[in-house]
Amino acid sequence: MADPHSVNLDLCSLEEGVSSPQSPRHRMSIETGLIRTTYGQMAERKWSDLPSDLLSPIADRLGLIELLSFRGVCKDWKSASTTASAEIESLPDHEPWFLVYGSNSECILLSNSGKKYTINIPELNGATCLASNKGWLLMFQEGSMFFFCPFSHAKIDLPRFPHSQVTDHVAAFSSPPTSQDCLVAVINRSSETTLELNMLCHGAKVWTNHKGYLPRDTIKTIKGATYHDEEFYFFDNSENLVTFSIDKSWNFFVIIPRPKDKFPGINDLPIGRRMRHFIHMNMKNELGLPENVSISTCGTLVHDRIDKLVLNERIEAAEDSISYQLKGVWIQPRFFQVSPNQSWSL
Repeated sequence: MADPHSVNLDLCSLEEGVSSPQSPRHRMSIETGLIRTTYGQMAERKWSDLPSDLLSPIADRLGLIELLSFRGVCKDWKSASTTASAEIESLPDHEPWFLVYGSNSECILLSNSGKKYTINIPELNGATCLASNKGWLLMFQEGSMFFFCPFSHAKIDLPRFPHSQVTDHVAAFSSPPTSQDCLVAVINRSSETTLELNMLCHGAKVWTNHKGYLPRDTIKTIKGATYHDEEFYFFDNSENLVTFSIDKSWNFFVIIPRPKDKFPGINDLPIGRRMRHFIHMNMKNELGLPENVSISTCGTLVHDRIDKLVLNERIEAAEDSISYQLKGVWIQPRFFQVSPNQSWSL
C-alpha cells in the first residue's frame, strides 16, 4: 500500500518544468490569470509574464520543495531564482531533514514536518557521505571526493584523496566550499595509538597529512566532527574529544557533566552533542523502513540555543533477517547553484 504521506518528487523533471504526475500538490503550471489594469479593466495575462523584479523576491522566500516547483514553471521563472537558496527552512530554529540513499539512484527525503518524498539523485549511487554542513555534503565515491548539493546537483570536485577507500573516516569542513577560507579535515584511526588527519585548504592541490599519537584506549570510535573557532572537533562514541587547530596542534579532552561550581582548568564545551538521535527520533518507523534494513548515518551541526552536533550512527537490522544496507544523512534543505566552471581552485 502506498504511503499516504509520501510524495514522488522528480527533481530532474521539476527543473525541466514537468512535474511528476504523482505529485499534483507540488505542480506549478503556466496558467492565465485576471490582472486589473490602471483603468479598472480586467486583462488576461499569463503568470509567466510577471516581471523578474517581482519574481526574484518571491523565489527568495520559498522553501525547498516550493522553490523546485517554482523553477519548473518556465525558463524565465528559473532565471529569476538564480539567487534563491531555500534559506527560510534552515533558520536556527529549524531541525534538519533526513535523506536516505544507497540502494540505487532513488532516495527518500523526510522533511522536519514528517512529509516524505521519493527523489532521484543518481550522483549518490555508490557514494558515501563523510560530512554535512549548511546544505552541502562532502562525498566519497570510488576514490574521488567532492562537495555536493543534492537538490540542485551542484558539484565541486576536490583533489584526489590519499586513500582509495574509506572505512572509519569522519570529516568536517569549516565553511561552504565556495568560500575562500574553506578548510576540509578527514580523520581516521590508522592504528590503536595513531590518528591520521588529512587536511585540504581552499585552492590547494594536495592534501596535507598530520599524525596524532595517543595512549592506548584513550579515544574510541570517532562518531562526529565539526569546526569551531579555528579548531576541528572530533567526538568519539563515549566521553572523549580530540581537537586539531589550524596551527597544527592536537589536544585531547575528557567530557564531564557540567559542575555546579566553576573549577580552575575546566572549560565549558562550546558544542553540544546529540547521541543516538536517529533512534530517539524513531526514524526507522518515520521513514517506513523494514526491520531487515541496516543503516549508517552521517550527522550534521544543528544551530539551536547552543550548537549541537548530531553524531554518526550505525543501526543494525533485526536479528535472524536477511538484511540490506542503506545510508542516510541529516541535512539542511538548501538549494545552491554554482557556475559550470566552478572548481576548488577558484
